[in-house]
Amino acid sequence: MDLKQHNSVINALVEVRKQTTVLLPIGHSFIPFDILLTVVRGNAEGEDLTVKALFTALPYSDMGIRYHFRTLIKNGWIELHNGDKDTRIRRVKPTEKLIKRFALLSQQLKPLFDK
Repeated sequence: MDLKQHNSVINALVEVRKQTTVLLPIGHSFIPFDILLTVVRGNAEGEDLTVKALFTALPYSDMGIRYHFRTLIKNGWIELHNGDKDTRIRRVKPTEKLIKRFALLSQQLKPLFDK
């Protein structure tokens, strides 16, 4: 396979990674990126995402997810809410800070996807 024919896709992926690293607290791990992406997507689709559903949706160990999950909460990127009927159920929601950063990221990456 000749990778030169895929050069535009490769360059787009490099730009996506670069922009997400600048705008989101993902560091060198895909775990926080996947947590944030899952939370934002669930919110955009009107889904009531529980902590359990989030952890189940991601292909990482619970310990790895838990570490990044707590850090994202502590730093104000995501927040927890009690369920309406059952307060034992915790819902995960993006903070306004995260929503604004994803809007900015979307705006910056839009030209890559409009081609």
